[in-house]
Amino acid sequence: MAASLRARFGIEPKITVGSIGQFDVVVDGRTVFSKGESGRFPLDGEVEEAIQGLGKGAKPQPKPNSRPSKRG
Repeated sequence: MAASLRARFGIEPKITVGSIGQFDVVVDGRTVFSKGESGRFPLDGEVEEAIQGLGKGAKPQPKPNSRPSKRG
């Protein structure tokens, strides 16, 4: 994801290690994705879309858990 953010937006992501397994993406003090709120890791491209939306005035809103079940 860091490489994608560098290539798409020309930014250098900062990784901060947490203590409880959280995965949050924060841009200019605004949370654009939170594993704690969504209950999952982001889908491919989801964080990039959320960041791009910030430039258009969109409010960051993590989608609920929408990954397909691995049960068959």
